[in-house]
Amino acid sequence: MPELLSNLLVDASTSQLRLKSSLFAALGCYYLTALLGPYSLADSWPAAVSGANIGTGIGAFNAGFEASGLTYHPDLGYIVVGDDGDIAIVQSDASITSYQTLGGDFEGITVKPHAADLAYIASENLNAILEVSLSNLSLTGKKWVLEIPQSGGLGFEGIAFVPADSAPASWGTSCCGGFFVAGTQADSALRVFDIDTSIGSDTTISPVTTIATDYSDVSGLHFSNETRLLYVLHDTANRLTEMTLLGKKMAQYVTPTSAAEEGIVIVPDCSLGTAVTSLADDGGPTVMQYGEYPISCDTVSHTAELSPAVLWLLIRDASES
Repeated sequence: MPELLSNLLVDASTSQLRLKSSLFAALGCYYLTALLGPYSLADSWPAAVSGANIGTGIGAFNAGFEASGLTYHPDLGYIVVGDDGDIAIVQSDASITSYQTLGGDFEGITVKPHAADLAYIASENLNAILEVSLSNLSLTGKKWVLEIPQSGGLGFEGIAFVPADSAPASWGTSCCGGFFVAGTQADSALRVFDIDTSIGSDTTISPVTTIATDYSDVSGLHFSNETRLLYVLHDTANRLTEMTLLGKKMAQYVTPTSAAEEGIVIVPDCSLGTAVTSLADDGGPTVMQYGEYPISCDTVSHTAELSPAVLWLLIRDASES
């Protein structure tokens, strides 16, 4: 009996300790959430902390230029758009190759890997993708209106292109070589669109699927065919998230500044395992460039996805041979 009583007391004491530990953990989470607000913990910026502004020269063409999106073209350099509807081609040494004012409200830009003379702009005021000729920086007249939510001044803000051979099978078969991914400041979802860019359309296009992200206010998007990852920029949260095309979060970093980051592009060097990362800031003609951003290039072909049954057969045959 004394031994039984002793065991009961030990069990009761252990339960109390566990309860106290759980309460302290809950209180810790509560106060941490109160301290951080709605934003979760993220890793510190992994690249060079001090960057170089390669966008300063755009101010000579438009003193009020506000960089709101950018992409990289391997033959031309960085292509930067502003929310006054202007566009510039910028080099790493901050020189400006060309500049044009087209009018509108441009918030993002992307290119297709095999469309050397064309780029695609996120137009917030039209809720549409606009096609631009890079040979003379003029609009081609083609546009595609997207089914994307708007709320007051919050709307279509980020755009990226994913080639068909990099896209997940769950997205379906692309009509025309790839998919556009669009982000909005009005909510936290990314929307995937399959668009025939050979012809324009005024009919609103619905997404084929959506991808969840951690925060609203998606302000910039980039897809790297080398890393096979989406890079999602959230302005208000000051976060850059790396995620797969199926929505799995791979990494999340606090951005190097708390400015109005509205564009993201990385230029990888797979041999070094690093990339040059550039962030557009719509507080002015600002495109901050940071070196030594760590990457891992994906050399595996994604042209097909094997079903579990086929994968099991391949493993079985390999083990029997």
